[in-house]
Amino acid sequence: MNVRIGTLFVVVLCAIASSVSAQSVRYPAAVLPGITDKATISATISKPEGAGPFPAIIVLHDCGGISQKDRDWAKRLTTWGYVAIIPDSFGSRSHGALCADVEKVGARQRVQDVIGTAEYLATLSYVQKGNIGVLGFSHGGWTIMKGVQQDAYWSAYGIKGAVAYYPYCTAPQDNNVALPLRILIGEKDDWTTPDRCRAVQTGAKNPSLIQATYYPDAYHSFDCGCSTRWVTGTGGGKTVSRRIEGNPAVTRDAETQTRIFFDRLLMGK
Repeated sequence: MNVRIGTLFVVVLCAIASSVSAQSVRYPAAVLPGITDKATISATISKPEGAGPFPAIIVLHDCGGISQKDRDWAKRLTTWGYVAIIPDSFGSRSHGALCADVEKVGARQRVQDVIGTAEYLATLSYVQKGNIGVLGFSHGGWTIMKGVQQDAYWSAYGIKGAVAYYPYCTAPQDNNVALPLRILIGEKDDWTTPDRCRAVQTGAKNPSLIQATYYPDAYHSFDCGCSTRWVTGTGGGKTVSRRIEGNPAVTRDAETQTRIFFDRLLMGK
């Protein structure tokens, strides 16, 4: 396993108190083979009240960068009993939204961000060692599809599994899933199409590790809380417009499925 990890964790900007308020932190991303990017990651971290230790969940933003949805998820996770940390993969590299150029900070770069985040979490007394989950949306879900592969070694850093909302799946490259994976995606998604994830399931070397829900009436970003809109993004090497549409019923079910998955995986419920 040829993975080199930064050993010096940068100053925590605000001391973590026994509260759920988010605090700003910085730490190095991991340095993986073939990646020359040596980013220092800015993140926000929240914890439940009390000394812990608590299991932790890493929240990966979509191609728009960190949004209120990510912050709302952090609050929700802390009420469920988890430490929540949101690494800013784009802002840490001086980028804003990258929906029109998703490869500018690609999934493999963000895989190293997750490893660096897990290494940082391992230094915190209130985090349970080796008991980490990952939750990602669209671009963050794409990152998860790469991170749960055998050759990404996420399990070596205490990551036990992940939930990917409407991820970009690629078969056969993503067929060697080595960690429990929950996929939540809409049948009408025309950006990260569900058939791509079905192909991964069909060809998976360990299909029992993958559980997927394909929501019949849901589009991309079904949890956006928005009415129908169109977003310019990349697909097949072309710039195209994709449909974004919120679906409150699907959003509620997806949140329930996310909690069930993590509670079983990280809390043994």
